[in-house]
Amino acid sequence: MPGPLTNPQRKFLRGLAHSLPPTMQLGKQGLTPNFFHSLDLALTNHELLKLRFANLQDERKELSTQICAQTGAIQVSMVGHTAVYYRPSPDPEKRKLVLPRAKSAEPDGRV
Repeated sequence: MPGPLTNPQRKFLRGLAHSLPPTMQLGKQGLTPNFFHSLDLALTNHELLKLRFANLQDERKELSTQICAQTGAIQVSMVGHTAVYYRPSPDPEKRKLVLPRAKSAEPDGRV
């Protein structure tokens, strides 16, 4: 599982995801093994995807937590019924997205 994202990295990924259509939709059948298989393939191929929650207003946060735990993805954002997830490709040569580097603190503590 990738490490936590910094705020500039989240902002960068949200900007990229803004124009993407929802790749998948989670409906009344919930989190099935087939859903996780499809989501895993989509994350492997695209690294960044939008997921639309249909008719699951009260359960979105719990389902999103389960999705992150099961797939190893990071939730970038959740607005309304749509969530954005990121997981870098396991093969470094196939990675499509390069995140902005996190600023490191200088020896005296300044950023």
